[in-house]
Amino acid sequence: MEESTLNDKVLFSEYIKLTGRGEKGRRPLTMLEAKQALTDYLQGDASILQLAVLLMLQRVRCETPEEAAGYIEALRAQVSEQWQTLPVDLDWPCFAGKKRQPPWLLLAAKVLAANGIKIFLHGHMTVDLIKYQVESACPLLGIEIADTPEKAKLALEKNALVYVPLSAYCPELIELLALREQVGLRTPLNTVARSVNPTKALYSIHGVFHKSYEKIHAEAALLNNEHSIIAFKGEGGESEVNPRVSTLACGVTQVDGQTHYIEQDWPTYLEDFSGAHTEVSAEYLLKVWNKDIEDKYGDAAVITTMAMVLKQMQPECSQDEALQKAKQLWETRSIG
Repeated sequence: MEESTLNDKVLFSEYIKLTGRGEKGRRPLTMLEAKQALTDYLQGDASILQLAVLLMLQRVRCETPEEAAGYIEALRAQVSEQWQTLPVDLDWPCFAGKKRQPPWLLLAAKVLAANGIKIFLHGHMTVDLIKYQVESACPLLGIEIADTPEKAKLALEKNALVYVPLSAYCPELIELLALREQVGLRTPLNTVARSVNPTKALYSIHGVFHKSYEKIHAEAALLNNEHSIIAFKGEGGESEVNPRVSTLACGVTQVDGQTHYIEQDWPTYLEDFSGAHTEVSAEYLLKVWNKDIEDKYGDAAVITTMAMVLKQMQPECSQDEALQKAKQLWETRSIG
């Protein structure tokens, strides 16, 4: 690619050519090329049409970890450094929404926060008549929604837990995520949105919708030299464990300053459980939290999700130890 002889607009078309040529001529973008391509768009040097074409070409063959890592770096450059001053332990993206089950992950986050883990929940409130959005459940559950670093810091100091909408830290991504509705397919940026980690928290938990994408998240994190992330196919694509099935979790962890790729097989927690889908609402979650009603699936979802986080933050613990600790924390939670 002869950058010196091409203007910026033509240069972006070269990324499209590299990705969309015939079978023998095409290739994935490198991490640096992907970063520059998205940066060009964000700086106004490429049109939304050009970017959409590039993203769809990548989606057809599945984005590579290198492309995802490059896009992540480009988006992180858009995020104000003020977000990085927050005292956050765990980054928890929530971009999928829920359909069959309420967002049990919020109860898991509340318990972990009550036990000293500072959690930064974040996501995007899309207009979706089918899926229940995680953000909409926060107010009733006492989880503050903050739209500035200052407000988020106060919420973290008070409750060790906050939810921040995408519009507050990377509004440029909103239009790009909306491409899914226009073209009918997820784009690589639906993968990347979960990985921005605006506060640069040491730990991050990612839920993915399609199997095999957990490996892309992990391998991209390896390229970006993350401290510790865990990714898995979550219930409905959300960052919440489905206790009715076994779960493959992929991620990275740091040992002696070196980042290592890891895989964990979590066995099915609820064997032969065939409970019907339950009410998907914040009101239902609050009833379970306050022990007004019992929900065996909900208990299991909260416990297994917490266990995965505890195991991530304390790698020396076994899965059984993490599950027992999570069960204890859930059963002894302070209600009200």
